[in-house]
Amino acid sequence: MPNTILLATISMICAGLASFTNKLATENQVHFSTFLLLTSIPYLILVFVLKNTTNYSFQFNLSSVSLGLIGGTLGCIAFYTVYKSLERGGEGSIIFPITSLQVIIPVLLSIIIFKESITPTKLWGLVFSIIALILLSR
Repeated sequence: MPNTILLATISMICAGLASFTNKLATENQVHFSTFLLLTSIPYLILVFVLKNTTNYSFQFNLSSVSLGLIGGTLGCIAFYTVYKSLERGGEGSIIFPITSLQVIIPVLLSIIIFKESITPTKLWGLVFSIIALILLSR
């Protein structure tokens, strides 16, 4: 398995488990502000570890600041709205398939903006993703 596929697979597993912690937190009536604060700590630890164990350095420029703030803001909105939908009684078996279709957005944007290739197989994958959402949300 190529290194990039392995890393993406690890990311998928961790993201899925992280999403499920939202459901666990809402079922256990964990306050959102507490949950948000505590889920942020590992990011700070990662920054510290990378800064002290690699050649990574902080480089603040217009691109890094604007993309970091935009990505962080959108991520916060996504995190908050999923948490609230689960907190209000949304079923994880419906909410998670809907949010997992987020993959369609960067795929389409990568094709449009970066001119990445679109193959019939990729198109069918997107179609089947939408079909899976419809089936899972019923």
